[in-house]
Amino acid sequence: FFSSRRRHTRFKCDWSSDVCSSDLMAKVCLRQQDLDKILFMPSKNPPHKKDKSILPENERAVMVKLAVSEYDKFVFSDFELQRKGTTYTADTLRLLQEENPDDNYYFIMGADSLLYLDKWYRPQEILKRAVILAIGRDGSTPDELKEKRKELIKQYDKADIRFVHMRQMDISSSMIREGIAHGENMEKYLDKEVWNYINENGLYDAI
Repeated sequence: FFSSRRRHTRFKCDWSSDVCSSDLMAKVCLRQQDLDKILFMPSKNPPHKKDKSILPENERAVMVKLAVSEYDKFVFSDFELQRKGTTYTADTLRLLQEENPDDNYYFIMGADSLLYLDKWYRPQEILKRAVILAIGRDGSTPDELKEKRKELIKQYDKADIRFVHMRQMDISSSMIREGIAHGENMEKYLDKEVWNYINENGLYDAI
């Protein structure tokens, strides 16, 4: 962890094959926001995935470690995996700051998530404890994002929400998973080590 002079960014992820876009998002944030390091933090029991099938945490953790291993500023964190029960971003940020009161946290999310941030568990805690870095993706227009940002800043005092610009990918994580399940070669969309791990362990074969 880092001193108050540094910018400590947390990238919470479910990592059910969204490795390619997550890496790209992190790189763009490092460059545009002049960040020191980014924590890649697989979710334990994400509330929005309760009724969906996701890979076991040990397999997601291995993929994260493989994907970030070659980047000095990318750090794998099992902070949420060590917790019990449903893991909420608001609680994770609170616990991180209690352990590291001098650190400054940034939270990376897709712009589509920003549109529903006020529906999350204790959004006021998230906006109080972290700068939000919202990355534009398909499904939301610039006008929608600007309006939502204005609304959140008005509703939650001192909210700091910044837009990060990156090129749109021509494929989604669900399309990657479906392609793998149908025997398609999706190697170009994934880290080589992650791709090899998926194939060697037969992940996504039965989705």
